[in-house]
Amino acid sequence: MTRKGDMTQTHSNADSLADGRLSAPAAVRNAPAIVAALAGWLPERGRALEIAAGTGEHAVALAGGNPGLDWHPTDIDPLRLASIDAWRAAEGVSNMRVATLLDATGPDWRVDPVAVVYLANLMHLVPEAAAANVIRGAARALAPGGRFCLYGPFRAGGRFRSEGDASFHARLTASDPAIGYKDVEWVDAVAAEAGLDRLDLIEMPANNLIFVFERA
Repeated sequence: MTRKGDMTQTHSNADSLADGRLSAPAAVRNAPAIVAALAGWLPERGRALEIAAGTGEHAVALAGGNPGLDWHPTDIDPLRLASIDAWRAAEGVSNMRVATLLDATGPDWRVDPVAVVYLANLMHLVPEAAAANVIRGAARALAPGGRFCLYGPFRAGGRFRSEGDASFHARLTASDPAIGYKDVEWVDAVAAEAGLDRLDLIEMPANNLIFVFERA
């Protein structure tokens, strides 16, 4: 069973603002690049489900950059749910829903069909079984032709993309041997078994990647 903390570690270094917003420096840095990278892959209309939305900074950036989408952020931590809603209010993002509770690491989670599932910076923070549950659940959540966009750090063929990645992975596994970087090939295999076709693998700053999958 995945611990509650597993899905909140992504933003454990977030700073608190007076109005309840949390701010993670990495989220501030990478959000514009993610919005730009996904500009050609997201549909103009439909509901987008964001898993483990954390501080909410990606949510407001992606919702703001895609005004035709109905952006639905989720998380498992009450403080982060409050932060997401505080960012929504502060930025005045009208196409963003109130954040709701969702643990996507469980084996049987379901939502009404959506056009997009978006997830950032979680795969390396949860055990392999939990990561597989997230991918399979995303596939179940998508309507035919829907897109699953997965951002974060990964290995390829067991090799790290930088010395910094190797060091970060070592710190993660020292704290919990069950977690750490997942291989690109493993992600592709789990996604294919779940009925997802990979459309692209986008190189991002700081050696991160974005997978873009489509449900047949």
